Amino acid sequence: MSNVIGKITSIQGGVISITCDNFVPKQHSLLESVNSKVKLEVLEQYDSTTARAIALSPFEFLMSEEEVLLIDDAVRIALGPNMIGHAFNLFGNTIDGTFCELSDFVSIHKNNNTDLQLDREEVGIFETGIKVIDVLTPFRFSDRVGLFGGAGVGKTVLMTELIHNTSLAESSVAVFAGIGERIREGNDMYGTLKSLGIMERAVLYLGEMDKTAGVRSRVGLAAVTASEYIRDNIDRDVFLFVDNIFRYSIAGMEIGAMLGHTPSELGYQATLKYEMASLQERIQSTNNKHITSLQAVYVPADDITDPAVSAIFSHLDTSIVLSRKVAEKGIYQLSTY
Repeated sequence: MSNVIGKITSIQGGVISITCDNFVPKQHSLLESVNSKVKLEVLEQYDSTTARAIALSPFEFLMSEEEVLLIDDAVRIALGPNMIGHAFNLFGNTIDGTFCELSDFVSIHKNNNTDLQLDREEVGIFETGIKVIDVLTPFRFSDRVGLFGGAGVGKTVLMTELIHNTSLAESSVAVFAGIGERIREGNDMYGTLKSLGIMERAVLYLGEMDKTAGVRSRVGLAAVTASEYIRDNIDRDVFLFVDNIFRYSIAGMEIGAMLGHTPSELGYQATLKYEMASLQERIQSTNNKHITSLQAVYVPADDITDPAVSAIFSHLDTSIVLSRKVAEKGIYQLSTY
């Protein structure tokens, strides 16, 4: 499908305007600059001759007047049975120094599947192995669970513990989406899972804070697409871990600001709730297999009423708030496996 469709006329942050020769590609089409090989995703058809796109790869050497190719009519992720045990970027390319042959290519943008049916009365309790959770706030299979807390209260530590415990179920796969977090944390997560022998039942998709807003806003969708694939094609239960879903909202806010869209409350994009729903409502189960999601939610300034936090909360089935007052006491439990 690769063919030249036009030239770059302006670069504003991670938003690139492209003047097209014959036609304007549709929304979510995948483009690539000819010289610098920057991947772009079409966000909007600005007028009859101009498309506006976001960068999905580093764009430091992107230049005005550079020609642009149409690569595909959608941004697709490479998937396959061999993907379990590896770490990927949002396109399904390995980033852990290993080789993985994947033959299926699936669009990361999909309509919510309203045909999925789940008998909630038949859903069992998911035992985490953490007594205070199992006794006071038990999780069910297929739930969306939020771990709320400000900086430094233990969200990532708790999530790592939950990944370990869920991996003990041989029939399940842990899918981890690292959205906008520190590079060190992603590396530590991979190293921890590797040392514990858990990576053989896990899949990691990472878009850290050094990546463009386009990458950070799409890597979560890539992880959800992989979860759907594992549920439907590999026929296994999925535990989808997201760290941090708040950064998904921030990436959308950055993109909205670069596009010049009028912001909503506290500077968030007006489409915040729609964008959140486009990810959250795809986390669904069937009567055969479950997708159970556990999501770390950063709470800015410990303000639980923040609009992004509220938008996330509306999609959750249960939630845990990690208290700063408890964290300040310095009470920690060392677990050995």
